[in-house]
Amino acid sequence: MGEAVQEKVQMDAAGATFLAMLEGQKINSKILFKDYLTTISETTGKEVGELTITIDTSSYNGKECYLVSASSNGAVDNIPVGTNITAYVTPGLETLEHTQHEYVNIPGKALNKKSVLTRSDTGYNLVYTTTDGEEEAVVEKSFENSEMAGFISEGANLVLQRLAVTSAYSTFTKMSFVLIGSDNELSAVTYSPLERQNITLQSVPLQAAGVERTVVSDTPTTWMVYLLADGHMYTRSQKGSPVYMKIKNLPDSFVKDQDADWVFPDFGKGNLNWEDDLEMLSQFLDRKQNLQEDHINYMKRHPELKAILGDFLQFLLMRKPADVIEFAADFFSSYSVNTEMKPSFAHSEYVNKSAIKPE
Repeated sequence: MGEAVQEKVQMDAAGATFLAMLEGQKINSKILFKDYLTTISETTGKEVGELTITIDTSSYNGKECYLVSASSNGAVDNIPVGTNITAYVTPGLETLEHTQHEYVNIPGKALNKKSVLTRSDTGYNLVYTTTDGEEEAVVEKSFENSEMAGFISEGANLVLQRLAVTSAYSTFTKMSFVLIGSDNELSAVTYSPLERQNITLQSVPLQAAGVERTVVSDTPTTWMVYLLADGHMYTRSQKGSPVYMKIKNLPDSFVKDQDADWVFPDFGKGNLNWEDDLEMLSQFLDRKQNLQEDHINYMKRHPELKAILGDFLQFLLMRKPADVIEFAADFFSSYSVNTEMKPSFAHSEYVNKSAIKPE
């Protein structure tokens, strides 16, 4: 008997309609913020980890895009586990680059999984690295444009969820897209609206819109996410998981003014010792890491930057000018298309002659 032909995974009409609404759109500034949730054990009710999600603006190869950073860290049976994601996603939810790192720090035999997905003219290139103790395995795979229509990465998923509950897209219906599953094969992923919930957060009555996300496979995986009206994530849970995640504090956008029926008590303004505050220190370190990764990725995409700076420093140290700023202006003006061509460093006044030692 021949092998069964695998059914082609593809986006449905509802998914195509949703993406069509985003076509040609600019960055939505209303979804640019950071979510901070705590991970809570279903059995003990104790906090066992945290989830942070930040969506900011950036650019990738000249394209305006969202920079999505997500970090989930915690402990299972006292073993540190976590997942970190960095993704560049266009306003139309096209993923330009996606990096995901999962780890389980078992003493003496740590397990790490890292995937790097990059966009190309013909589709996507995936490099998947697994490190089990001292053993490392690398898998490389390519996906063609024809099979990646409607592809929603994990990073793009976080943007989609915020957009799906905002006023412009809050009437979305069940829709299906394409993703790369844990087996590095294409799978279908569906999004379905859940019934709104009336909740109370820090004595404030609110409504939360629900999104159910299911990865269709032999053993489907389903997440239920509830978000507030402005897109802040309220809760996130996975069917069958012993933990769930919940927002820690009421977002500033829901704090009413002085004419409202309620106000927060004024405790006065004290000294902000953020380095002693574990939550603020964690947010600072997360943001610092995200910026460093963003800068490193940018320099990798522009290797000419290192060469230009190296040339500048070499000329600077050779000439030792008295006015470094004027010298720099003269040096970098040669890269401008509007500057008249002339011999480089033709003016002797740029040279600090006093720095030249006589032989």
